[in-house]
Amino acid sequence: MTQSNEYAVIGKPTPKKEAQAKVTGGARFATDVYLRDMLWARVLRSPLPHARIVSIDTTKAKRLPGVMAVLTADDVPEARYGALVLDMGMFARGKVRYVGEAIAAVAAVDEETAARAVRLIEVEYEELPAVFDPLEAMRPDAPLVHENLPGYKTLFDRTRRAMTGNVNYQADIESGNVDEGFAQSDFVYEDTYEVQKQHPSYMEPNSTVAHLDEDGRLIVYNTTQRPHINQAILSSLLGIPISRIRVIPCHVGGGFGGKNRTLSEPTAAALALKTKRPVRLTFSHEEEFTSATTRHSAIIRMKTGVRKDGTLVATQVSLYYECGAYAPTPNAVWLGAISSSGPYRIPNARTEAFSVYTNKMMGGAFRGYGAPQSNFARESQMDRIARDLNIDPIELRLKNCLVPGDSLHTGQPLHSVRIKEALLRARDMAQWNTRRHDGNRALGVACGIFACGGFATSAVVKLHMDGTAFVATGAMDMGQGLRTVMAQIAAEELGMSADDVTVAIGDTDLTPFDVGIFGDRGTHTTGLAVQMAAADARQQLVAAAADAMGAKATNLELRDRTVIDRSTPGKMLHFRDVLGGGQYKKGGPIIGKASINPSDTPFDPKIVQGAASRMFSTYTFAVHIAEVEVERATGITRVPKVYAVHDCGTVINPAGLEGQIIGGLATGLGYALYEEVLIQNGQVQNPSFLECRPPTAVDMPAIEWDVVEEFDRKGPFGAKGVGNVSVINMAPAIANAVETITGVRVKSLPITAAKIVGGATAEEQ
Repeated sequence: MTQSNEYAVIGKPTPKKEAQAKVTGGARFATDVYLRDMLWARVLRSPLPHARIVSIDTTKAKRLPGVMAVLTADDVPEARYGALVLDMGMFARGKVRYVGEAIAAVAAVDEETAARAVRLIEVEYEELPAVFDPLEAMRPDAPLVHENLPGYKTLFDRTRRAMTGNVNYQADIESGNVDEGFAQSDFVYEDTYEVQKQHPSYMEPNSTVAHLDEDGRLIVYNTTQRPHINQAILSSLLGIPISRIRVIPCHVGGGFGGKNRTLSEPTAAALALKTKRPVRLTFSHEEEFTSATTRHSAIIRMKTGVRKDGTLVATQVSLYYECGAYAPTPNAVWLGAISSSGPYRIPNARTEAFSVYTNKMMGGAFRGYGAPQSNFARESQMDRIARDLNIDPIELRLKNCLVPGDSLHTGQPLHSVRIKEALLRARDMAQWNTRRHDGNRALGVACGIFACGGFATSAVVKLHMDGTAFVATGAMDMGQGLRTVMAQIAAEELGMSADDVTVAIGDTDLTPFDVGIFGDRGTHTTGLAVQMAAADARQQLVAAAADAMGAKATNLELRDRTVIDRSTPGKMLHFRDVLGGGQYKKGGPIIGKASINPSDTPFDPKIVQGAASRMFSTYTFAVHIAEVEVERATGITRVPKVYAVHDCGTVINPAGLEGQIIGGLATGLGYALYEEVLIQNGQVQNPSFLECRPPTAVDMPAIEWDVVEEFDRKGPFGAKGVGNVSVINMAPAIANAVETITGVRVKSLPITAAKIVGGATAEEQ
């Protein structure tokens, strides 16, 4: 990859701050937290997908020796929480809505006693009709998953179908004149695609330890992507002030969006408040597959009008995302709608996106955050158009791809877009023109767009007397290297090395607010806050140094923890001489701060209705070319190599970027070929890594990657994100190559051997 030499720290490979702690076993995860007199919690979960709770008898469980508390919905405040729709309580109240929903919880002196107590709880149910298909759930006569849905509080503008029946969220996008666009098209293509539930497959299960400190404050150790939001949700559910709650996030053993929910924390906290003893609740891996969250399954109907020369004229897309029994993140559906036109100019576009309740486990945030679903449909159909019109697939994409100055179908103008350059780079890397198809092996291409940045965050930068720095941010490092990147950004701004910067993250007592890490906002948005806070501290430092040196502030440069007067050769002052001496006699300690909620021109309200998020700062783009091999007789598919080119702005840490790309491609590979959470009559059929396995090392392809760097004026030192856009292209790229080899267009994921051998499409399955 190309690297910029403009910076001293930015763009230089930098080891992760926590690397030594992790490889030596010193890093503490939530499952490593053991407190004195700790109790163990277990949860009783529903065996039925939809049923009224007639009665719950906890008498036998409470009498069991060693049981310290048993809680049901009657023992906790009647409060609901959620991301945009407040629909979920701590325990099922009145009825259960999916197999695996929490009904009661026990705290006991050990795990065995807690497990025995759960089995002693007696529940009488009255079974209710259930619905498992999103299209059936939208029928007027469908069983209602939430009878009181219209009365739930929402954090978005309701549209015509939102909060009616089983539709909990709807977004509409319409630009241009779609009907005229189709009338002006030479060809119109219509397809239906289906995508499956995929579990995030983090190795560390959801885990929380909660206790009361000596002052009676609730202290929560957990594995999470959003400590400050967890603090607020606990306050709301338990009815205690935020100031009386401290969330101390531990190292995260994998999140990928799945730790962007509040699942184990409320139950552990409620039991700790009840018993006045530390309580630990750790999900089993089976509970992870039945009672946590997955990527949304979806049905996508796509219609596209095109001219004979391949120019895209019009598109109409209907997205039906199945959220399960609760809607923890309708924002994923909104991001799917944004991504539904791909990185292309389509002057006439209509998109309707729905989040639909069913009696299944919840669909939530997962890497790619709504875009893999719609991008699979868009990029699959792009290849269908290319084949039908006898146009090279890359040439078709080059003809229609967005360029700077274009606007999305939402009406939002783009200031940073280099998808064309990424396409050309990937084509050269893969030798597309000479290696596109050779017997049982072929290349498949896909492009993608993903919203980047936005949402509230803040940062504090403090300078120490010895000239080193301390950064505090409420954002979480989930293993993606956020600590390291924040240190690099602050160091570059302050004229020091990344080793001179210590970064504190997450702890709600020690860090300022951040909404959580999701949607490629870590490096971009939290990084921007850190840069601004560091710039604030830098300005104060320069002013103090100018006073101490008798120099003009405009002549001073910061380098290697030294203030240098460019106007006088040899005149310099070490940071410690500024910070440890006169600084504390005049002006006070230097503390920089920043609080931001990035926004720009909002989406055009004449084009967009029901936007779950008002704005994203910028967009990232990627091109993936997959080299695919298929055994025609068996349908067994392998991916020997992948070429990946990303438009991610300035690269902060090349080593971290490489890790993000490899991880994203692994997730996309699993989505394409292997992973599917199978549910029959509401019951998960394969609740383990053995039965629902992600890719392993032997499945991973060789990866050749590059970036097209461009300074993005909205990001810190021009940076954008890469963690989500690195996922979304693998499935369509592989599907496109499979069709080149076999002539079979697989329209549903995962792409299995049976589908290839059977020549199946979504309509036939």
